[in-house]
Amino acid sequence: MLHDGHRKRICARLEDENSVLYDHEVVEMLLFNAFQRKNTNPLAHALLDRFCTIHNIVNASVEELMTVEGIGEQTAYYIRVVGQCLKRIKEVEGLALLKNFGDCKKLVSMRLRGKSEEHLELYFTEKSGRVFRVHSFTTAERNRVTATADEIVRAIALAKPHGILVAHNHLNGNHYPSDEDDVFTKEMQLICCFNNVQLLDHIIYAGDDNIFSYQMAGVIDRLRTELGLENVIKWIKDLN
Repeated sequence: MLHDGHRKRICARLEDENSVLYDHEVVEMLLFNAFQRKNTNPLAHALLDRFCTIHNIVNASVEELMTVEGIGEQTAYYIRVVGQCLKRIKEVEGLALLKNFGDCKKLVSMRLRGKSEEHLELYFTEKSGRVFRVHSFTTAERNRVTATADEIVRAIALAKPHGILVAHNHLNGNHYPSDEDDVFTKEMQLICCFNNVQLLDHIIYAGDDNIFSYQMAGVIDRLRTELGLENVIKWIKDLN
């Protein structure tokens, strides 16, 4: 297709941290899915000429969007739903901000309450404590769930979190950690250590008022010392 090369170049720039996209290029990319066989550059310019900013474009009414030549009803609804997505994002930004154990408990309870299978969840946070990624794992086995080190490391490499909160549920009503839970917590500390990520806590949920926290029990601080980078490197050298 005539425009394939142009689209690929813009998409490549989107992934390049050193490249800055102009507003019309962002709108142009937004319209790629609406117009798969059409040059969207003129239409992007027309939208910006009419509405001045991207914010105004995605918050304009369907009726007003359709006054721009080339914007049909379906495309107008598509643009409108992008605006709705942005509004929802702003609404929930403060809901998953982890500043203390109460915040962590609230999030874990909301996520794991009522589950009929065991779930393991990793909440990736920014330095501010805001959760920006959730990785959820489950299996066909009702009382057992795990994630491989490769899966976790790959997820960390892609998202580059500052911290990770680990949580899983126990369906038997017993919130106390098993030997497997202890081993997994140590594995998570090692993974975090080698990837320059802070392990915030590992919470076991057996009910809203039936929760175990490795951090509150003092285990996380101990593991950070025992399995910190300097100690792990020393241990490896001693093996050799």
